[in-house]
Formats: sequence, structure tokens, C-alpha cells
Amino acid sequence: MRYAVYYAPSPRSALWRAGCEWLGWDAAAGIRVLPPALPGGLLARLAPLTRTAAHYGWHGTLKAPFALADDVDAAQLLDAVSALAQRFTPFDLALEVATHDGFAALRPQAALPELDELAQACVVALAPLAAAAPARDGLTPRQAALHQRWGYPHVFEQFGFHMTLAAATREAPLQAAIAQAARAHFDQLLTPTVAALALFVEPRPDEPFRFLAECRFDGQVLRHGR
Repeated sequence: MRYAVYYAPSPRSALWRAGCEWLGWDAAAGIRVLPPALPGGLLARLAPLTRTAAHYGWHGTLKAPFALADDVDAAQLLDAVSALAQRFTPFDLALEVATHDGFAALRPQAALPELDELAQACVVALAPLAAAAPARDGLTPRQAALHQRWGYPHVFEQFGFHMTLAAATREAPLQAAIAQAARAHFDQLLTPTVAALALFVEPRPDEPFRFLAECRFDGQVLRHGR
């Protein structure tokens, strides 16, 4: 069993519904959902590229998936995430559909110190609750050091917030079609307010992540899923 701390839109929001439709999985309800209508046979070509993202649920990573340390249980983790959330105040995100190296995602339009601070706090504050992460290959020396110390290589100055839309593809026309379809699908939904930390759980490696609880900055904890 692994947990993760994400930014995720409230399950009551239009951005949550739009993201779940795009990926085909609602991690709060625990159900597959019908994908959007897309032009020109794009849906069939997009489906294989959203499969991995759907497993993790509609989100932007703040603390990447981790197993709990031996002396920590889920209740302690939830308490820690809730306490951490209460250190922050809501702030707005301005997102855009972007493609980098073939990888399509919603990304911030500009650097946002509040978002970087939130991600760093999640990494540092929750590290004592996590088990040691397995080794990873193919990292730079700096990334390897971060992974060894913090359990994930893409933290601190290596962090780049994104909400994955599709896996990488080198087919330029397909990249362009995905980006165009995403801009239409997410139109008017790209300025959310970040007001909570989302705790997700992966019950087993072969089961997709579930939205376990929404730990709001105002101290409320809203439970979702099972």
C-alpha cells in the first residue's frame, strides 16, 4: 500500500470532473467514467497515453507515492497531512496546456512561490513518516542524492508542478491534436484555487489510486472513497 499527497481539485468541482473524464477514472468515486467526445478518432489514439496517468488519479504531485514507515499507520498520516495543511492559506493557480519533450500536461503559466513552498513543506514534513524508497536508475548525481535523502528525485529545485494529460509521444501531429483537444476540454477551468492537500492511497500495486481525504487549509477534513 502506498500513499501520496497531491493537489487535486475538489471532487465537487468542474475541474475535477473534467480531469476525470479526460483520464477515464474518478479516484474519489472509485469508478471508470466515460471519456469526452474528441474529434477525428483522437480518443482511440489518446487512450493508451492516459492509462498510466489514470492509475494515479487526476492530480498534481506534491509528495510522490510512498510506503509508510513500519511504526506509522494511516490515521497518523492523515493527522500529519491535516496539521500541515493548516499552515497554509489558499492561493490561486493559473494553468495552461503545455507540451514539453512530448509530454502533455497542465502547468503553471509562471513560477509560483506559494506552490513551491507547499511542495517543499510536504516533502520535508512528511519524510519521517515514509519508508525508505527503492533505488532508481538513470538519475543525475543531484537527483540521486535527493532521492536517497527525500525518497524522490524531483523535489526542491528539481520540482516542476504538472497535472498529466498524456504520456510522451514523438508524433508531432498527435501532440498538437492532444493539446488542441485539451484546451477545448478544459476551457474556462484553468484558474483553480489551491485550498487543500489531497491524500491519495494505492491499495495494491494493481489497483488505481483512490482519493482518500481532502485536508483543507481551514482545518476541515473531508473523506472520500473508502
